[in-house]
Amino acid sequence: MKSIIPALLILLFVVDPANSQSDFKVIKVNGTILLRTRGISLETGTVFSEKEDLLFRSEDATAAVINSQKGRLILTSKNHDISTAKSNYLPPMYNIASRGFSINDDPGDYFSGRYVVLDKQSIEIDEKKFPMDNDHFFFFRYSFKGEDINKKLGYSGNSLIIDKISLLTVDGNPIPSADNTKIKLFYRKGTESVFISEFDLIFPDMDQLKKETEIILSEIKEKKPKEKIEEINSFINEFYGKIHRENLAVWIGDNFGIK
Repeated sequence: MKSIIPALLILLFVVDPANSQSDFKVIKVNGTILLRTRGISLETGTVFSEKEDLLFRSEDATAAVINSQKGRLILTSKNHDISTAKSNYLPPMYNIASRGFSINDDPGDYFSGRYVVLDKQSIEIDEKKFPMDNDHFFFFRYSFKGEDINKKLGYSGNSLIIDKISLLTVDGNPIPSADNTKIKLFYRKGTESVFISEFDLIFPDMDQLKKETEIILSEIKEKKPKEKIEEINSFINEFYGKIHRENLAVWIGDNFGIK
């Protein structure tokens, strides 16, 4: 009997569902997705088996989930069978040959689509093309309570600064948000204001983003620091919008000690 007990203990450990490599952890959910068997909604941190039957409350509901062995993937109402949804697995951004974007090329291309700022951001620009002083500067225009609000952007040397606190302050009083995410960017040259672009400025909930980042990092512990940063970069691009990589790297370093 003594020789049998260790074998049973090993067998119990192997089949323990808590240690199953087929379990996935939820990073983020847009919309409502239910675990049909348990009748609960997916949310950040939920763990479920790849065999779980998912119920999407709307066609556009999506979820980002991750497994330490299989990687990260996006679940949608049209492709949510994890055991067969190989096309939804996302290669890390460091494995994708993609063109970077730079404000030195064209501010209109840089500030376009959905653009993410983590509370405060500094971006180097071409000071020969876009000098910044009292007569030359960038400013945002957004709507608050139906009125246009113009906000001059700060700068330091050749770096443009976007600061959520100063941006969302009207008449000396902080506001929770603009009427919507639409922002117009202008460049002021003396008495002339030149329109550059209109885009969506996204300020994520930083507490929520930290939780999502923690989940991703917990599943990719063996990866190199650069690869970890690119995984977070890729996730933010997919679920929030494009982000300045250098500022993201600083934020990850400050909050998670990854350099």
